[in-house]
Amino acid sequence: MQILRPKAWVLAKEGDLPMAVLDVWWLILLPVVGAIGAYLSWRAGGSPRAILLSIVFPVLPFLAAILLVLPVSLIFDKFIAHNIAPMSLIFALFGWVLAPAAALLAGGLTTQRFLPRRSGFAGVASR
Repeated sequence: MQILRPKAWVLAKEGDLPMAVLDVWWLILLPVVGAIGAYLSWRAGGSPRAILLSIVFPVLPFLAAILLVLPVSLIFDKFIAHNIAPMSLIFALFGWVLAPAAALLAGGLTTQRFLPRRSGFAGVASR
């Protein structure tokens, strides 16, 4: 699989460590994942709030981890030998939360727009 897969786009200065790595195929696949999440939640009878939560759920653990680590990193930054940790967490927030959430929402909200709306009493009348 790694032989056939295209290489990720890497942002780095010549001779330095990479600052950002962007896997384009992963971002292209995320709208499909968001659309599948929206459809499955709708199919299970989820409310609009539950559908939205199922669309963005894959990025929530990363958001929680970054929001937990960032304040701790800022508090203990004086005692750490290198001070790149807060900036790298900001890059991680963009690369692991905001960009994937936008891609997931693009697919999920588009799918939600084309799904038929349910009335509140449809499930009660069929029983």
